[in-house]
Amino acid sequence: MEEFRDAIKEIMGDVEDEELDIIFMKVDTNCDGTVDWEEYLNYMLLEYREKDSLQKQNLPLYFPKPLVIVPVAHCQPIVRLQLYPFQTVKSEEKGLAEQAASAPNSHMQPGRYLSISRDGILNYWSERFNLTRTVRLDHYKKKSQQIWITDMVCLSNLNLLAIASTGRDVEFYNISANKSDHVFSLTGLRGYVTAMNYWSDGRKGVFSVGDADGCVSVFISLDVIQNGLFNKALKSGSNSCFRVSALLKNTSELYLCFTVALHDDWCQQVRFLPELNAVATCCTSDHTAMVLTTIPHSHKAKVHKSTFQVRKGILCFDYSPELNILVNMLSHAVTGGFDRIVRIWNPYVTTTATSQMKGHLSAVISIAVNSQDNRIISISKDKNVCVWDLQQCECLQNIPSRNITMGQYPISSVFYNKDTNTLILATFMIGILYGTVDDLHTYNKLKTSHEQPLCAALYNANFKQVVSGCQNGIVSVWDILTGKKVMQFQTSPEKPVEITAMTFDGPKRRLITGSKDGTLRLWNFNNGALLLTLPLLDTNEVTGILYIDQRIYVSGWSKRVMWYLDAREDDELEYRVWNQYHAEDIYSMHAHSNKLLVTASYSGDITIWNIHSGQAIFRFNASVSPRPLLPYRVESPCLEKKSLNESPQFNEHTSNPISAEELEKPKHAVEKPRYSRPQVLFLCSRERSLDTAILLTSAADGYVYAWSIHRQGGLLGMFRAVYNEGVISSMSTDSQDQMLFTGDSKGYITLWDIEGYCYSMNSENRNTPGQRKRSVHLPTLIPEYCQIEGPRKMTLKQKTKDLDGWRVSLVPPPLLSSWRGHLKSIVCVEYVERFRLLVTASHDCTVRLWTIAGSYIGTFGQTLWCVGDPEACQLDLPVDLRRFGSFQTLKVLNKGTRPHWK
Repeated sequence: MEEFRDAIKEIMGDVEDEELDIIFMKVDTNCDGTVDWEEYLNYMLLEYREKDSLQKQNLPLYFPKPLVIVPVAHCQPIVRLQLYPFQTVKSEEKGLAEQAASAPNSHMQPGRYLSISRDGILNYWSERFNLTRTVRLDHYKKKSQQIWITDMVCLSNLNLLAIASTGRDVEFYNISANKSDHVFSLTGLRGYVTAMNYWSDGRKGVFSVGDADGCVSVFISLDVIQNGLFNKALKSGSNSCFRVSALLKNTSELYLCFTVALHDDWCQQVRFLPELNAVATCCTSDHTAMVLTTIPHSHKAKVHKSTFQVRKGILCFDYSPELNILVNMLSHAVTGGFDRIVRIWNPYVTTTATSQMKGHLSAVISIAVNSQDNRIISISKDKNVCVWDLQQCECLQNIPSRNITMGQYPISSVFYNKDTNTLILATFMIGILYGTVDDLHTYNKLKTSHEQPLCAALYNANFKQVVSGCQNGIVSVWDILTGKKVMQFQTSPEKPVEITAMTFDGPKRRLITGSKDGTLRLWNFNNGALLLTLPLLDTNEVTGILYIDQRIYVSGWSKRVMWYLDAREDDELEYRVWNQYHAEDIYSMHAHSNKLLVTASYSGDITIWNIHSGQAIFRFNASVSPRPLLPYRVESPCLEKKSLNESPQFNEHTSNPISAEELEKPKHAVEKPRYSRPQVLFLCSRERSLDTAILLTSAADGYVYAWSIHRQGGLLGMFRAVYNEGVISSMSTDSQDQMLFTGDSKGYITLWDIEGYCYSMNSENRNTPGQRKRSVHLPTLIPEYCQIEGPRKMTLKQKTKDLDGWRVSLVPPPLLSSWRGHLKSIVCVEYVERFRLLVTASHDCTVRLWTIAGSYIGTFGQTLWCVGDPEACQLDLPVDLRRFGSFQTLKVLNKGTRPHWK
């Protein structure tokens, strides 16, 4: 390790030794005390690969909800969708600005949507797309030939709506106060208009049009509010027409108009970019795919332009002023083929794109950039919607065309509202994709640690990490000091299989997992690398795993205990299956001083084993007798000691090689109830004696039983550990056995002072446990407000009970505190000695962190915290506990303050 420190410090400079020691232990999973360069690089490569995968998995979907369809009574497709913002009175602007500054979503601009069909039907929609008004524009029906609408744009600060058609005129309508009155026309264009754009900063206005001949006309008014968009002196005719030829004479300094031929094909899109003081246009021509035309300072100045040449041309683009990039999409040519590449350009470099993104299967018809979220949204001709990461240039979400249920017709118009992150698609109908919004605080409160119920959770003191596993086979690794997820991996990638048991090896470098199908695997949990899969001896569910003296002890629904030798790579991997002394499935297992092993089965039998010999010593069953019982062997052929590198001959009752068909067979006809699992726990700081209980067990009746593991011993005490219905589902203690931590099937966490419970009961000196060396007396850390009040406060009717001539104490240990930490059964309660914290995991899919005083720190996967910093700790209680918490729970969680429901 010293050499490793020196080598890393030469590369990275001054680094704390503790951090280097942690890295060394993470890499040296085989605990041989050495790390070579190749081993280190392989570890780092796997770690960063898994962390990158974890980061992508944790990103919420940009459009998490399915498409919402809005039916429209149209005979022709919708040509354009626009947002028409509500206009406010100037006197109100200051007050509205102050109000908006204090609002969390102040950038959202209220308004209404407008849509127009190809045959001239104009619809007004509310923000939630309720149809409020329909207008038939008869102006386009009076001519003998059929005229189609080609584009529409809102001039919101002028309350005007510009509509272009194949009639080569642009008609302007007054849409203030629900009006749709024709005001004036723009005539005399070279070709019919195919694209329009309007921009205004509140004073200056720029109106741009592109036509089918590839010409672009730009009309600029220096004060559009005061003087209007066009020079009123040039208005002619009874129909109030503005002729382009008259406007291009530029007779007034208040206006600037110019026309320039840019493209060989019709203009697909036009947009004024104020940051560049240029008009961007695109078409499907190779040589003039996109052109940036700089606005001249006067009509006499020369018009400068920059041309982007791209094979097959450019169909659509968007611009991000914050990032100063152009994003465009290649279209298809008439003669065939699609390029389907999203390119990102620097507007000052026209020769080569800075990056490319591939993924579409057909040409894209629209693209939008949300620079605040660093996202690009592209929509292809086949109705495929892709969301891209702007920095990593990777696809984050792909919505296939089968999920865009808008019929067989192609998408004719797209509008993206960046403020509300709403994507609106149109054909003959309207489809809406609602994206995530800014209210991440509420979103995070509803998140859970895992997607499926938890099976186990462990704390690793070496790395200060919590490792949790759930029913879909996913293991997550969390930093206990911050709550950050540092790693996540799937233990069964081919087919998700439930994790049913977990433990660490002796040095706590590797994670050992057991699955519902009996598979045992060893992992480097810091980078998700699978180190070893133990040979499959049994297809029954694994419920308990212990690591003792280089051996991995396993128990479960096989009703037997077996162990594997944790040998080195070159050594033979041995195993042994002990004789069967349980008639029912084993649900819990624990060890004492590497000498004794205890197992508990579904029937309530508690069997004590000698670890070295593998022989059963005692059997306890509170429903049968308070005294030790002789273990009886269940006749079932078992395996003798063998090497797994050999090929032993197994009979049908032992451990034949498992086929895929056998893995699919059900283990039980009826799923056994999980709520009645018995729990066993050794008090490892106590020594065996006649009058001292060193074993605690729980049963389906909600009681905890204290046993003396002695030939003349037996049941010394019992107490009810749950209130009303429920059973104990998890138990643990601190290293000195001062406190017992229990979690039950209702989600309650309970703390008991067991330092003197059933300890030296017949001795004169009953204070012996208090005289043992200890750093702190933990029960004194529990505040007074945690004391039980109300119906949960226990009342004792009698102190002892006679069972077949054996006296059993009914006096419970002092109840220190109790609160509801989850709404469903708790599968794990683990005490973190160094920080005096409690880690709990539950079937409600959450892993939570508490102080032993009951203060809520946080839920892993929701928010971050800083252990040791009171100001950085989570103050808001979980939503579920605030809603369903009892008087006692809210009193503890609110630290005794009243009213408790705040």
